[in-house]
Amino acid sequence: MAVMKKPSRNIDIYVKVAKKLGFKTERMQATPTRKLLCISNGKKFFMINTGTPGFYPEVSRWSATLTGSKLLTQKMLKRYGYKIISSHAVRFGDFKSKKEMVASVTKKHKVFPVLIKPDRGHDGKNIVIIENATQLKKVAKKHFDKKDDFIIQPILDQCEYRILVVNNKVMLMHSKHNLKITGDGKSTIKELLGKIDNSKKDPAFIKLEHKKHNTKPTTILEKGTTFDYHLTKIPTDKFYATKDFPKAAKKWAVKLAKDMSTPILGIDVFIPKGFSDTSTYTVIELNSNPAVYYLPFRCNDEVTGEKIVEKVITDYFKK
Repeated sequence: MAVMKKPSRNIDIYVKVAKKLGFKTERMQATPTRKLLCISNGKKFFMINTGTPGFYPEVSRWSATLTGSKLLTQKMLKRYGYKIISSHAVRFGDFKSKKEMVASVTKKHKVFPVLIKPDRGHDGKNIVIIENATQLKKVAKKHFDKKDDFIIQPILDQCEYRILVVNNKVMLMHSKHNLKITGDGKSTIKELLGKIDNSKKDPAFIKLEHKKHNTKPTTILEKGTTFDYHLTKIPTDKFYATKDFPKAAKKWAVKLAKDMSTPILGIDVFIPKGFSDTSTYTVIELNSNPAVYYLPFRCNDEVTGEKIVEKVITDYFKK
């Protein structure tokens, strides 16, 4: 496993690389509470920041809007023939009342558990595991009150990967895995989970894992045995490539980025049966503002993040 290192911010990586390349960097006030980083060669410049406008000058505003919406993303992926997770889209504007929306949702979903994901957002934020109709009604009502669209999906447990495409070139591919504890042969699952910060644990997912493995909190976890405690998978180096990518995966990812007309794309994808059969690939989500700061402390790679940023900057100023 990767050796944990102190993370740098994405912006700090841009400053470091830009200065190394001889470009000028300057923090510029954009709003009373927000600054942008300006990178310039004296004749041309671009500005970046976390969120809007993002880290990649080549990404258009409409591309960011596309990848920022799971509903839009799924619609376009399906149009171009890519496999997506089977989903039930629930749009706030399609219903005249909260009662009508809740009735529609509960009528269509009788089998649990399922996931509810907000239409907008990345990195597994605000995803909720729904275990029964009562929970479904409660969460649906909250989304209606907030005037938020959402999607309902089955829970899938497959091999997950991130593929990063930068200006039509695959720069990175790595595995993603659930956060987990490892048994010592002496401690119960409850005791081991007690060492984990509550904010990093997902009680509903833990409940599902107990059901899956026929365990309970008082079960002593055998030495070397793992137990997952959060639904959202994190980057890992179990599979990690910055060159010599699987040919089929590389070709598939570049084509997808071109089909989506998006030069920068972080593709999160389930690949359950090996890399050669791309017909089994299922797209989870797309991200036109993918981070690189995590590579040193999640994947034990202190080089590739800077290489990616260097390509982004040099490609922009070549034009």
